[in-house]
Amino acid sequence: MPQLYHVSQNQYSVFENLKTFCQHSWHLRVLFDYREHRKGHYKINASQDVLPCHPLIYLLVSCLWEENLRYLDKEIKRISFREIRNPKLEINSELHDRREDLAHIKAGLIETEMYIPATVKEYFATHPLWTSSSRIRIDNWKRLIEEATKLEAFLMETFQLFMSSVSVQDSRLSIEQSSLSIDQARRGSQLTFLAFIYVPLSFVTGIFGMNIQQINGSGLNIWVCFVALVPVIFVTLLVFLAVKLYGSRKGARKKLAYDTEV
Repeated sequence: MPQLYHVSQNQYSVFENLKTFCQHSWHLRVLFDYREHRKGHYKINASQDVLPCHPLIYLLVSCLWEENLRYLDKEIKRISFREIRNPKLEINSELHDRREDLAHIKAGLIETEMYIPATVKEYFATHPLWTSSSRIRIDNWKRLIEEATKLEAFLMETFQLFMSSVSVQDSRLSIEQSSLSIDQARRGSQLTFLAFIYVPLSFVTGIFGMNIQQINGSGLNIWVCFVALVPVIFVTLLVFLAVKLYGSRKGARKKLAYDTEV
């Protein structure tokens, strides 16, 4: 007898199985007669034959498999329609768990259908009370297997959609990282411009220091510092342009080599 998936995996409850079986109104027709329904209560019809053991077990197991299938259908659609909008790594593990549960259900349905006793098939095929209900006929197993197959296909589509969502999220993160890199490059260029101004000043002041007539009354005149600052700025500018030109040519050569290989 299968275990209900919405119950704790470490706990097997016969009470929960019977409770699930009796929650469906159409199951009451199996045990009770609708003609004896009065004031919300069902009474056993004395004229009705007692349901044999094997058909009753068949109906109970069929109900439990269908309940598990409905539970997986609800969980898979919840992931596919809601959780996948903001994909996380935990969703991948959850989808694999649902795939394992679905494979277990499908294998159980196929195995049970193969070994249904002939007495059960004969009972539901010949008894007039059960031949009119599609949920009670013996081919209900085929319907459950078909639904499990459809749910399996939907689950595989969910996997593909999850991978697409992850790719979209990665692309969005890449765009954000690119924007951040561009912003950092812009700030770096601003720092380079400031360095272009302050490095020559620091170099000149490091050489002359406080030895200026206007400060301590001895040493060189202050205009000498400005005269020395001009060639230092010029040399710094040449070095800056040379480095920038070298970087541009190097990048162009790499791009040309890549285009040639492609």
